[in-house]
Formats: sequence, structure tokens, C-alpha cells
Amino acid sequence: SRRGPRGGKGATSSACSGERSRAMDVVWLKRDVRLRDHKPLALAASGGRPFCLLFLYEPDQLGHEAVHGSHVAFVNEGLEDMDGHLRMLGGGAEYITTRRGEATQVFEDLHTWRPIMRLLSHEETGHGLSYARDRRMTKWCRSHGVEWRQLPQSTVVRGLSPADESWYETWHAHLESFLQVEAEEDPFAEAEGGAKQALGRVLRPGGVGFLGPETLGLPPGRAADRPQRQKGGESRAVDMLRSFLLERGEKYSGGISSPNSAWTACSRLSPYLAWGHVSVRTVWQQVEGRKQGAKGKWAKSLRAFVCRLQWRCVYSQRFEMRCWMEHRNLCPAWEHLLQGKTYMYGNDALLGGKTEEERLQAFEQGRTGFPLVDACMRCLLSTGWVNFRMRCMLVSFAVYNLWLDWRAVAAHLGRCFLDFEPGIHYPQLQMQAGTTGIDMRCYSVTKQAKEQDPKGDFIRRHVPELFGIRDASILEPWKIKCPNGGVVAGYVPRIVDELKTSKASKTVIAELQERFLSGGAGERSRHLAAPLNERPAGQKKRNQRFCEDAEPSDELDIMALLSQSASKRRRGGAAPRQDAAATGLGGLARGGGSAAGAWACPRCTLLNGNESSTAPSPAECEACGLPRPEESPATPARITIELD
Repeated sequence: SRRGPRGGKGATSSACSGERSRAMDVVWLKRDVRLRDHKPLALAASGGRPFCLLFLYEPDQLGHEAVHGSHVAFVNEGLEDMDGHLRMLGGGAEYITTRRGEATQVFEDLHTWRPIMRLLSHEETGHGLSYARDRRMTKWCRSHGVEWRQLPQSTVVRGLSPADESWYETWHAHLESFLQVEAEEDPFAEAEGGAKQALGRVLRPGGVGFLGPETLGLPPGRAADRPQRQKGGESRAVDMLRSFLLERGEKYSGGISSPNSAWTACSRLSPYLAWGHVSVRTVWQQVEGRKQGAKGKWAKSLRAFVCRLQWRCVYSQRFEMRCWMEHRNLCPAWEHLLQGKTYMYGNDALLGGKTEEERLQAFEQGRTGFPLVDACMRCLLSTGWVNFRMRCMLVSFAVYNLWLDWRAVAAHLGRCFLDFEPGIHYPQLQMQAGTTGIDMRCYSVTKQAKEQDPKGDFIRRHVPELFGIRDASILEPWKIKCPNGGVVAGYVPRIVDELKTSKASKTVIAELQERFLSGGAGERSRHLAAPLNERPAGQKKRNQRFCEDAEPSDELDIMALLSQSASKRRRGGAAPRQDAAATGLGGLARGGGSAAGAWACPRCTLLNGNESSTAPSPAECEACGLPRPEESPATPARITIELD
């Protein structure tokens, strides 16, 4: 467990009164570039002291392997949006100061320019580099007599230990109390004279402006932006939340597993939550308000969404308690099988003669020969987003079929995900890879294609080599009889045999997990499976280890659902039908149009119109503006998933 660094308390006794009268506060913006629900900004605004709004471009943080140019561009859009709102409120020039440099050096320069009394920021559950930075800043603050107030912006409780049996109860109590505090819409509400007078106290010590990824020195392969990604900023976050709660959210439950329907059924709030352009408390309270009076599908979907928000929060807490999960397996039972970045679960002939580098490259480029895998990866490369179930499938394929260590794909996926957040990323990678030691989630990529993209619409959209195949054979192109006896022209053959590689990996992992748990080591990992809701009294604990294609249900304990699915399968029965679901992610608002019939945009996958309505549908895509094609792909069906 790691305890968050704390700053020193107050200025040193040797500081002269003149320095104290000149002292300033600094609001350090990190993953919290917004105005709503921003306690550090509210404290500075109401404190009466001059203050500086500071954002840092830190070379050590930008050097993290998961940083991508799209992340920088998204954050910059948030800074521009926030500064624009401040200029409208205060009537002045730029209010946000940006600096480039290592944190302690930048603060040393600022402290020399004008003494810092208080450093105000939000707590951060980040990767190892950010934690090391915070430790250096703690030491700097103490040595300079600067009070560093770090305020919670999530439900994470610092200092809890997974070895403490009561950690979950402590965390859950904090979650409830934290979310009950009303999110402040106006950070200047308590400031004397309001926003204009408070912003008149903002200091501008000179900055570098908003710097792009190329200027910041990101490597060429990581500096480029993603052309079709979501745009950043609190204004867009609020619009997206409003669209979800008033228009799109009804289809959340039951519509978020297919990569076709998920584009609009999901909330699409994840990048705004990850980078702090909207707070989890704001989202939670808005959703709870919308739940009042909601009925039918709306009520079910909003309950499901709240469940995922809580799921998101508990994973962040787990990472806070085990920050070493970024680099180490929770269950080390098969580390001895690791050769380079490959776990040798059997005869290497099963890998089709492909080297480790070839398998990694095929995975990263979306050229594995499995259409849905390739479509999902290429979608990520262009948009920075794909729905949760497809993300799970990608990790499963890398681990169980390509035999790659999850750490071999962690950085690439982090760069691909516009919503990269360490507290979610690393625990989820280990959960999907089976290295938590408590369960196994192996997805059949062919089965997923048949269930989630049965007509191949998503595949055609992102794998142009297969666009000409107009029937379901696009899901398994290796079965198409070609004139030359080979694969479809222009498309790569399957990199491995899906069934053989997954059987070998699952057999070995299952046995080693069993040893891990029976040896008592699993006792340390069982806390990872703490339920979102208390287990009903008298409910027996079922085997939790084997599960395929499973995700948390709307109301059940996540682990109970997984074990139920596995238990049903072993008895030969069908699992109960559940609406599969993902973390909060989603789409755009709808509008009117002229053409009849619903149609899916071939560029951005937005479903325009309503297939069950007689109302005219738009003549152009409401998301990207592409005119409706003369022959639009068939409307993607909404799939209800049967867990097995």
C-alpha cells in the first residue's frame, strides 16, 4: 500500500512578515482541468490571497511508455476550454500558466519569483512515475515550508491495506459520504466579490503556452494525433453527459456489448472522467437525479450505469493499495514459464513459427487474420476508443492465443486508449489476463464476432480488405474457397490456431491457479474480488475460477455472476440471460433528417435514425457529417448476450 505524499504545514518560522504578505497560493492542475467540482480552485478563490493557476508539461511524466500524442492534444483542448471560460468570467487575458520542466525545479523558480504559501491540488492515483514525482514534491514542500493540500476528487482512500479485512467496508463508507457532498457548480461562489474579483487576484508569472506533442519531444511514433478521436474540454463533457441522460442512455443496458450499438449506447464519458474534464461526483449525482422517476428501460439502464461507476471506483482503490500491479503479477505462479515476453504454455510449434516480435507487431497493427480482433485494433488506432467487451477480447487474444505477457501489450494499449487511466488500466489488464489468480476470462474471438457483429458491419468499416465480402463468411474468411487456394486477396492468414493455443494456455493456467490458491497464497488475492454489493445472507460461495465471455451484471456481485456462469456451464445447462455491460463509455446526440430508414455511418459507426420508427432519418451522419451512402450497410442488430 502507498500513502499519498503530504506537504509541510505552514511557512517556516524564519519567514519574514514581508514575505508572508507577498505570498501566493498555487493551484496545480493535473487530471482535473475543469471548473465544476474543483475544491482546490474554490479554496484559492475564497482565500483572499493572490494565486496562480499552473499546469505543467513534465518531461519525466511525458516519458511514460503509455503516453500518446492524442492524450496531450485532448488535455490541451481541456486547458483551452477552461481558460476560455475563465476569460469570459474575468474579462482578462489568459489565466492558466503553463510551464515545462521537472516539477520541483518549476516550483523552485516560482517560489523564488514569489513565495508560495499553499500548494492546492487534487489527489492522484497514478502510475509509478507520478508517485515518485509526488514524493519529490513532498520533500520540496517540507523543506520550503509550503503547505501542500491534496484534496480527494475520487472515492479513493489513501493508506488502506489489502491485508486489512475491513478495507472494503472502510472504502465503501467513504464512497457513500464522498458522493453525498454536493458537487459545486461555481468555484467562485464563496469568493468575496464573485468570479471577477477573485480572478483579479490571478498572477501570471510567465508561461510557455499550450504545447503540442511534437514540441514536447514525444517520439515520432507516439506524437501523432488520432484523427477520429473525441475532443476534450469540460464543455464537451457536459454536453456528452446531457446527451446520455436525455437521449442515448435508454439503450445502455443491452446495447453496450456490440461494437456497433455501443458507439451510442455507451456514455462515452470515459476520457472526460480519466482526464478530469468532469468529476465522477458530478456524473454520479446527475445520474442519480435522472433516476428519480425513471421507468422501464431507462430505469434499468441507469441502474446498470451506476453499477459500472462503482465498479470503476473500486478498481481505482485496488490499484491505490497495490500500485506495484503496474509491473508485477498478483499471481506469480507461472512466471517461470516466461521467456522474453512470451509465456511458453506448450510446444512453440502452436505459435505457427511466428517470433515474439512478429506476434506483437501483428497484434499492434491489427493484422492477425482474425477479422474482429483486427477491426477492434484498427478502430483504436484511428479513434482511441472501442467498447469494454472488445477491449477484454483483445487482451484475452494476446494472452491466451498469442501467449504474450500482458506487460508486453500494456503500453501499446495504454497509448491506444484515449481514456488511459492507471487505476483502471493495470488492474483490468491483470483481471483479463488471469494473473489475479482467482478466475480465468478467455474469449473466443470467432464466437464474439458471430454474436457481436453477426453481419460484419463493424469489420467492413475497419478492415477494408474484407469490405467486398457481403455475407457472414466475413467473420471466418479462412473458410472461403479462393481460386488460388489461399486466403482472401489482400488479407493476412490467421497467425495462430485459435482453439489449439487457447486450450494449451487455459490448461496450464488453470492448474497453476489451483496450486496458487490451494497453497494459501490466494488468500492475499481474494480481496481483489471484493463484491460491489454484499453477498446475500446464506448464499453459498461458488467456484470463481473458470469463466468465458463474462462481464458484471446490473445488480449482482460481479464475482457471483462469473462463478454462476462457470458453474452452469460445467453442469451442462444454459446460463441465465443477462445484459452484458461495460464501464461508462458512449456516443453523440441525435437530430432530424430526411432519408427513410435507420443507417450506420461507414466512417464513425454512429447509428443514424431508429429502425423501429417511421420518422425520417438524417441525410448525413450527425457525428461526422458524412452523407448517407446510397447503399448503406445493414443496420447493426442490438444483441442480448447469453453468458456461458
